[in-house]
Order: sequence, then structure tokens, then C-alpha cells
Amino acid sequence: SPAALDRMLAIEAEAGVRATYNVVGRLLPELRERIERGGHALAFHSYDHDLGREQLGACRQVDYRLKGYRAPQSRLTAELRDAQLGWHNFEWLASSVSSLGFSVPKLENGLVKIPILLDDFDMHRHGRSFADWRRRTIEAIRQHDFVAFSLHDCYAGHWLAGYAELLEEVKTMARLRTMDEVAAELFVAGAV
Repeated sequence: SPAALDRMLAIEAEAGVRATYNVVGRLLPELRERIERGGHALAFHSYDHDLGREQLGACRQVDYRLKGYRAPQSRLTAELRDAQLGWHNFEWLASSVSSLGFSVPKLENGLVKIPILLDDFDMHRHGRSFADWRRRTIEAIRQHDFVAFSLHDCYAGHWLAGYAELLEEVKTMARLRTMDEVAAELFVAGAV
């Protein structure tokens, strides 16, 4: 969704927010410059979103330096074992709270695992309104020390109109970090 992506980037620039963009690997070459120009972190969201084939090697054919991987549909396939991710030079894995089984980032087996509490799939699939999703997100931020939420450009029609206001509200409540920053903080804490 090129128009949605451009609008997201503009809103984040205006708000002074840096985000993590989990990009499908086959799209990374065409999107990379636009995203990095805003100081955002990049990570893989698989190579082609095909859960029936291996993804990590294909991602590393595109770029060996990106630190993170966001599991498509939060499905932790056999390929996404800690040893495999480490072998492919990934430092962090992001997936839903329900798939990871915990709600606070952890360093396990040399890999930082970052739980995603909320994403926009409920708006897309289940018809949840943005107002309700926003209310749940703000309430989660009030209740938890760590909240990661995920928004997709392909579902932007559900939330993009209220994105600037959401970011401004979240900025007053929490310290926003990229997933690379979250991972780096855990690596440093684990080294001490």
C-alpha cells in the first residue's frame, strides 16, 4: 500500500517518532530507502509470507544485516527455532503474546523475543472499530510496563485517519523505542 506507507511515514516524521518496519523481504529493495530516510528500523516479516516454505535463507539473500524477524500471522513454524534464527544472524524475534507465551521481552538462547500485545488484525478480520482498538491500546499502556503494538499498511484504511492522534497520546504516556533498541537494551542488561 504505497500511499498508506507514505502517509504513515509522514505522520511519524511530524510526530518525531521512529518505528520498526517489518517488511516482506521481496519488497525490501523497493521500500528500504523510503523507510530508512525517516530513521526507522527495518526487520523482516518473512520473505514472501508463504508459511509453507522456508523463509530465513531467502531473507538473508536480500540482506544479511537486518537484526529482526516478525513472524507472519504470529505462527512460530519449526524454522523459527532459536538456533535457526541465530544461525541466520537474527538478534530478535517478534510475535504475538499468545504465540510466545509471555508479555515482556526476554533474552533466551542468545535471541531477544519481543511479544506483540496488539495488532490491527482485529480491525481487519473481526470488524473491531479503531476507537475500540485505540481504547484497548491506551488501557494496555496504562496497565503494563511494556506494550508493543503492530500496524499493517495493508490494513491502514481501518486506522490511518486516527494515527497521528494515537501517536501523540502514546508519546505522553510512554517512551517509544524501535525493536532494535529494545533488543539492544536486553543484550546490554544480559551482559552485566
